[in-house]
Amino acid sequence: MIERSSAACLLYADVAGGARLAVKLGEAEAGYAVERCLNRMSRCAEAYSASGLELHPDGLLARFPEADSALLAAREMRERVRALPPMSGIKLVLRAGVVLEAEAEKADEKAEVMAVRLVTSHNPDTISVSESFSEALSPSMRRMLSRMEENSGVPFPTLELGDLPPPTPAELRHEAAQALKQLRVSFRGQNWVIDAAHPTLLFGRETGNDIVVADPRVSRQHARIELRSGLFYLADSSTNGTYLLEEGNSEHCIKRDEFILGEKGHIGCGFSPAENMSDAVAFAID
Repeated sequence: MIERSSAACLLYADVAGGARLAVKLGEAEAGYAVERCLNRMSRCAEAYSASGLELHPDGLLARFPEADSALLAAREMRERVRALPPMSGIKLVLRAGVVLEAEAEKADEKAEVMAVRLVTSHNPDTISVSESFSEALSPSMRRMLSRMEENSGVPFPTLELGDLPPPTPAELRHEAAQALKQLRVSFRGQNWVIDAAHPTLLFGRETGNDIVVADPRVSRQHARIELRSGLFYLADSSTNGTYLLEEGNSEHCIKRDEFILGEKGHIGCGFSPAENMSDAVAFAID
């Protein structure tokens, strides 16, 4: 998983249709129409904290400190260009491509070249991104993308931005808060953390589990804890059940079912934690 805090990226966007307009209306009128689009596009880039903004005759380059801002800027650019009326029956549209600067360095290629290749390889009115870029987005932003059926010669997987509305600021704030939630788990002096980066913890008798409990009452794949939608679930898949003793509540057994964990407690794999606390798995939500 790519850390969004360090996902600096580059956006290249240009205006398609200017050449056809020049044939019909002349270079001066076409140039004016393209410039009007570029003015709208550059204001969008600045509104989303772009740096190093470079204007070209029919396009622009902009750097962004993180992926969400770059994709939101590209989307708003497209909407503002779409809102302009056609001239003499010709509609100007935006094409945009966004890549991570780090992936360009890894490929020993300029980020600008990669972004331009995305733009020139796909249809007008398309915002395309590299798959690596998509991994740096917040989950709600990533849901706005769909995989492109054909890469048109681009030597890396690409996705495109659809027309779904972006997440609201409140949704993004909630998502960021959920991403910070973590569950600390301990067993016989070892410690684990379940969070957005490591959302699942397995325990059972087999050595392939994260927590191995060598007890005949424990199934080979006994249970797991999963982080889903900001909640921590204890799911049992055992023969003898999983016993849960939470602080302030009475003990109960979960069998072939799942249960949302509270703030703090102990888990027994096939036995009661109250009777054998030394072999119980302890957990606490931060």
